[in-house]
Amino acid sequence: MNLFENIEKLINNRKIENKISKEEDTIKIENNNISQSEADLAQKLDAIENFTVDRIEEDIAILEDRSTGKLYDIKKEELPDNIKSGDIIKKINGKFFMDQLETKSVKKRIEDKMNDLWN
Repeated sequence: MNLFENIEKLINNRKIENKISKEEDTIKIENNNISQSEADLAQKLDAIENFTVDRIEEDIAILEDRSTGKLYDIKKEELPDNIKSGDIIKKINGKFFMDQLETKSVKKRIEDKMNDLWN
């Protein structure tokens, strides 16, 4: 049993009913390598790492940690399919998944800033 399963069991035993209701505060998992309960628990424990795909070089993706700015070389096979530069990637319990909502939000914010510069 891993750490997340142990913590989840403790939370369930104590019958904590405090669920996150705001959609923007809830992670939606659209792939099958991370369960929704695992994502929800990681969010409660603040155990989610956030990265931006800086670039892809052959079979290696260079990820930038969004909180520290540190760069990491990750094998592309460990990441979700079809990632590209600028995508926002999250890591939970050693597993990566793409955060499509955050990716769209960042791209929109950058687009708006560019439009403000030129208009």
